[in-house]
Amino acid sequence: MEQGSTLVSCLLPVASTPERLARAILCYQQQIWEHKELVVIDGGKMDLAPLLEDIPTGELQYIRTGADIDRDIISLKNIGLEMARGAHIIHWDPGDWHHPERIHHQMAHFGDGIEVNWMSGTLLHIDHPELVHHPYADSPKAGYAGSLMHINDPEKRYAAALRGQPDRAFLSQWDPSLARQLSMDYAWLLVRGLAGDKRNRRRFLAGLRGSSGDMARLIWLRMRGRDRLSHPRFRLTSEARDSFQKYLHESGKLGIIASIS
Repeated sequence: MEQGSTLVSCLLPVASTPERLARAILCYQQQIWEHKELVVIDGGKMDLAPLLEDIPTGELQYIRTGADIDRDIISLKNIGLEMARGAHIIHWDPGDWHHPERIHHQMAHFGDGIEVNWMSGTLLHIDHPELVHHPYADSPKAGYAGSLMHINDPEKRYAAALRGQPDRAFLSQWDPSLARQLSMDYAWLLVRGLAGDKRNRRRFLAGLRGSSGDMARLIWLRMRGRDRLSHPRFRLTSEARDSFQKYLHESGKLGIIASIS
């Protein structure tokens, strides 16, 4: 698909700290895909105008639902879906870091009737002193639904009663024959960051036991008295290393990562 030839709407529901929102907005601004718009759906908890002032007027939809209305993330996403003007919509989770080429690569996987795509996995990082410089390629079962990109279909909306995994349920509305999952070769397009508390540390390390092969590698490392950082999942491609360094620099500069702030 020709670079920037299709308008892409980036759906950004406000459900994060100002620092993470600032990073998500910066990631949008850095996208190499030219024909895009940012759809910000604000539940009224904060005025984001100062963070949005550098975005050209024609690229921005800033929707404030009102502080007196209780809106959950599902409601905010549905409002964004209604307002999006693009032929394609990409979900822009404010908790994630998005590589400047994310839209470009996901758009390249449309064609041949494909209506929706998402990524098999991402880089997973934890803000913990011992692990802050050691992300790994994480591959959740059935991929990472938070990376959804799809055509603008007015019949597809989030069900109000959904809880737990709303993106996964939203994805289930699409015909599997018209869906495509990007391989783990593209994991570097997104970095998911975890806080460094004990619960998230367990979650981070549990990802290294995702399959029987991963578990066998951990057991093999323990038997030989080797550090878990020797696990193959920590061996990143050059693209992934470069992506992570950019994420680390931008996140640290905004004070998001306490271990390096």
